[in-house]
Amino acid sequence: MSTEIRKKKRNKLSSEILGILGGSAVIGLFFFKLFNLTAASIVFTYYSDRGIVPDEIQQGIMETWISSLSLTASVIIFIVLFLVLTGQRLSYLGKIIKGVEGLQENGMDLEVPLEWNNELTELAEKINYLSKTERELKRREEKLRNDRELLIRSLSHDIRTPLTGIMSYTEYISEKQNPDREEISSYLDLVQKKSQQIKSLTDRLLDSSGRSPERIENGKLFMNQLLEEWAESLEEEFPNTSYEMSCPDFSGEFDIQEFIRIFDNLSSNIEKYADREKEIKAKVYKDEGFLIIEQTNTAIIPPEGTESRGIGIKSIEGIAANYDGKAEVKTEGNVFRIIISLKKIQWEE
Repeated sequence: MSTEIRKKKRNKLSSEILGILGGSAVIGLFFFKLFNLTAASIVFTYYSDRGIVPDEIQQGIMETWISSLSLTASVIIFIVLFLVLTGQRLSYLGKIIKGVEGLQENGMDLEVPLEWNNELTELAEKINYLSKTERELKRREEKLRNDRELLIRSLSHDIRTPLTGIMSYTEYISEKQNPDREEISSYLDLVQKKSQQIKSLTDRLLDSSGRSPERIENGKLFMNQLLEEWAESLEEEFPNTSYEMSCPDFSGEFDIQEFIRIFDNLSSNIEKYADREKEIKAKVYKDEGFLIIEQTNTAIIPPEGTESRGIGIKSIEGIAANYDGKAEVKTEGNVFRIIISLKKIQWEE
């Protein structure tokens, strides 16, 4: 029975008690009459069988005793019956009190049993609703705390990639003797781009709702630019890096910084764990309506002291979820493959 129906048909506790009182009184009166008539019949039958004829005074005394005994018996029945029926209701109040104490001890992780259908039942329902609400609130707070912690760890991890790039560029320029102006200008452009990326990630770190999706009409060109930058960032240390673009043109609402973070995390994992002598390949293609970003490399054992907690992969998974997609990691021997599927894509016909 739903809560709404129970409320419509709910009895008042006072009415129930009055009903018990009236019912007990009627039953007590019934037993009084029964005992009175039965006792009188037995006594008079006893006298009649023995030929005893009591006088008027004896008969009055006998009737008084019979009435008194019958009244006493019926009063006892009335009291016992009333206490039993009323006690069942009142004992439920004790269960509610114990339930509340249990909720306090177990952190609102219990429920008060629902019995009868009166104000006490309504009280138990409200206590259970409060308990359920408190548990849901704690669950949401825990989820928000975990999501916030994951976001902070993810963005902090992602900030390190462009920061490492800036440090590498500046160190290279400072150590190189007589760099030409064009080379300096090129590296300054890269430093500026990475600095802007760090600023964007820092802003998002301070404001977790700071996604900035924008309309991109030529998605294929956008992805091709990201692939080129990804390959250029790796080609010096990983000469066997290549990429392939085989998807049709597409459009959609995309956060540019999120896609940059995807490729930065791919680069970061390659720099930490990939075999420099083996092929590293990325490809972008369409599969069953999804935009697929797939990257493959041969992995080596991480050097001692390298911290690896999968933060980069979790960051990619979180970004993919923003586009109703997912990220899958597959390993076959020492071959590492990550497949990123994105769904919110508008393909060109």
